[in-house]
Amino acid sequence: MSNTLTSVILNDTSTRYHHGCARVVRLLRAGLKAQGITIIATSPARHEWEKDAAFLDAVKQADVIVINGEGTLHHGKPAGEALLRIATHPARGSTPVALINALYQDNPSEWAQYLKACDLISARDSESAAALTRASEKPVRWLPDLSLTAPADTPDLPRHGIIIGDSVKLAARKVLARAAGRLPHVRFIPTKTLRAKIWQSRLARSVLYRVYNGFFPVRIPPFLMPHDETGYLRELASAELHITGRFHAVCLSMLVEAPFLALSSNASKIERLLKDAGMDSSRIIDPQALQNPPASAPFTADEIKAIRAFRQLAIAQADVLFADIAKLAKAGRA
Repeated sequence: MSNTLTSVILNDTSTRYHHGCARVVRLLRAGLKAQGITIIATSPARHEWEKDAAFLDAVKQADVIVINGEGTLHHGKPAGEALLRIATHPARGSTPVALINALYQDNPSEWAQYLKACDLISARDSESAAALTRASEKPVRWLPDLSLTAPADTPDLPRHGIIIGDSVKLAARKVLARAAGRLPHVRFIPTKTLRAKIWQSRLARSVLYRVYNGFFPVRIPPFLMPHDETGYLRELASAELHITGRFHAVCLSMLVEAPFLALSSNASKIERLLKDAGMDSSRIIDPQALQNPPASAPFTADEIKAIRAFRQLAIAQADVLFADIAKLAKAGRA
């Protein structure tokens, strides 16, 4: 038997061309690698892993199974339950299961059977940790989203103009697109990206902008799609204000200290994030506020202090989490 510890990951969201998700999975991989754990297989987001014979074979060989919860476990969504079913699947055998980085909101009581079968559970916000503790009947830790568990490594840049982002909800995307037409010096930069060469065409991007946002203005603002996380972070780091409806867009704004305003998402993700960070909920705005959108919303000194403390908490607690996953892997092998 090899001395190398091994793992599989469920819900590899880096396949979704989303800068926040790509960063989460990159840092998840790095955290496991730092503990001497080799990833032998991953199951992409929304993949039917139960029908994937190769993945199930890897599950049987792994020393630990890691479920990347992210924003999937809410409102009883089938995709959320599909992830949790690994905890009671025959291929698991006695291999330890770690559910990490999880939002948990408004889920059926039946999901408790899966949670009770997990060996380690870590939420990405305190409310989720409390709900998971009740459901699993075991202590559940929390630490900030994995996207915040490493520095941005982005240089200080002069700030100019406003970035309008996107949302998982079409209605919110329409609101944001309309706001982009009411503000000066705006550029539209969604959290998601497309890398195919066709989208480098101005005409293709103009069509995509209108279809994606469900809004068909005569003119559109400058529309950028950075190819990777580094490019996206550089854009945020150079913005005076970022208005978005995406959870990870807020996380990455905090990472580079870009002032932001946010519409609510499809769960109380952003509200929980700001509460845990000790920030005022006034940065979450109603769609009606964007009928006459503000051109600036600078951070206060207290907000900057809170954001920096939150990021330090994320880094410190992530080190503990990955060390504990390694302990699970070693125990599973014993």
